[in-house]
Amino acid sequence: MITLVRAFRVAVLLTVGATLAQAQVPGQSRAQPAARLRTALPGYPDPIALDTVANYTEMKAAPGVVFSAALEAFKTLDIPVTVRDSIRGTVGNLGWIKMRQLAGKTMSTSFNCGSGMTGPNADGYRLTIAAVVMIEALPNGNSRVGVALVGSAQDVQGASKDPVACGSSGFTEARIEKLIRAKLTP
Repeated sequence: MITLVRAFRVAVLLTVGATLAQAQVPGQSRAQPAARLRTALPGYPDPIALDTVANYTEMKAAPGVVFSAALEAFKTLDIPVTVRDSIRGTVGNLGWIKMRQLAGKTMSTSFNCGSGMTGPNADGYRLTIAAVVMIEALPNGNSRVGVALVGSAQDVQGASKDPVACGSSGFTEARIEKLIRAKLTP
């Protein structure tokens, strides 16, 4: 049985721990925590935190400039933009359906969804895709940019089958990053 004194000690320790966790480190500015982008795709048992699968790089431009360049990159690749948050620095789409090609290339160029008798499943299955660019301001005035692409596939032939999770090749993420950098170059 927990005594009243022991319960009080636990409450004090939790309060002190929470206060210390929120304490500002000298020399660092205190920014609002970014909202974590998650998406739920068929074939995945749990929602996917996109910041955990993103490839991050530093770009020599302010976040607002990178944000505009990211919008242009998505437009160039014909990726529909449904997330456009300049305050949190996010551009992208948390789930749209596409078949056969992505940004002018076969789906298997961007995704590995296994293969069957006719070749890569990504080229014949219906894919649900999430693509996001996440932009954070750095103290030196530059931006930390993360590009995430995830997908899942569903066979459209014959009997209904369970959707499968797809692995990304990194090809489309690299194209998005390259297009953003090209827009930043004067």
